Amino acid sequence: MIRIETRHRQSPDIGIAPLVDCVFLLLIFFLLTSSFSETRGIKINLPKSSTAQGAEKENIEIVVSETGEIVLQGRPTAIADLTRALRDMVARQGKRPVFMKADRMVRLEKVAAVIDCVRAADLETVSIATQRKLEKEPEE
Repeated sequence: MIRIETRHRQSPDIGIAPLVDCVFLLLIFFLLTSSFSETRGIKINLPKSSTAQGAEKENIEIVVSETGEIVLQGRPTAIADLTRALRDMVARQGKRPVFMKADRMVRLEKVAAVIDCVRAADLETVSIATQRKLEKEPEE
């Protein structure tokens, strides 16, 4: 009689430790490369203009809210400190155009005061943000 040996196959053993290591490294990678930014915004209604154009990315941004609050590059600033803050920014980063977003209900006096501060900081170019007006919109 012929004797046939039956081999018992071992099932492949998949280690979970290398998988956990890979997932952990990916988690660390994504946590280190992601950036978390806390941006606060002020709700403003921009005036409308039919000749509105896009703005450059490297502008100094000044936002004036309906209540008269002034925000320079995301930081609330008092009108008395605006010229000094702009001069400090110019000293660090060089002269750049100023892009002002003022709510359409802000008094012109406040906008003129901001422009005076910009000029006192030796910055000449001031652009005022507007929304593009659609052709079918009625005049306000």
